[in-house]
Formats: sequence, structure tokens, C-alpha cells
Amino acid sequence: MPENQSAVKVYVCPSCFAREVDVIQLRWDEKDQEYYCFRCAWGGSEEKVKAFFAAFTEARYPGIRMHHPFARMAATEQRNGT
Repeated sequence: MPENQSAVKVYVCPSCFAREVDVIQLRWDEKDQEYYCFRCAWGGSEEKVKAFFAAFTEARYPGIRMHHPFARMAATEQRNGT
């Protein structure tokens, strides 16, 4: 990326996404310093968007943060020295 350009953060509306409605990109409001959805009027900070998707992912895919069983077995074997 050229040095004079900055990366643009693109988030989708968590409320529309969770309801499986057509996903809309959130827009940034300079005045209120928060993201908002023009379709459903959801609004929140970047941290709120990230927290929503973290909770949604954990609820939708339980155990997603668990390591593969073989990786757990290998780690156990290394600790036991076998």
C-alpha cells in the first residue's frame, strides 16, 4: 500500500448480520465518533462492534477457540516427556 494512503476499516452491521438480513456496511459518524447502520439505526463504538462479533461467533460456533484434539495430545505428551 502506498505510504500516503491509510487503511480503511470496514465493519458490517451486527444487528442486521445476526438477523440474517442483507448485510450493510456501517458508516462512521465523525460528530458522535461511532459507527451506525442507516437501515436499522444500530450505533456503537468499534469496541462494541468487535465485542458483538466475538460473542456471536462464540454462541454460533461453540468451542471454536478449542485447539484440535491432536494438538492437545501432542502438548500433553511433551509435558509428560513421552
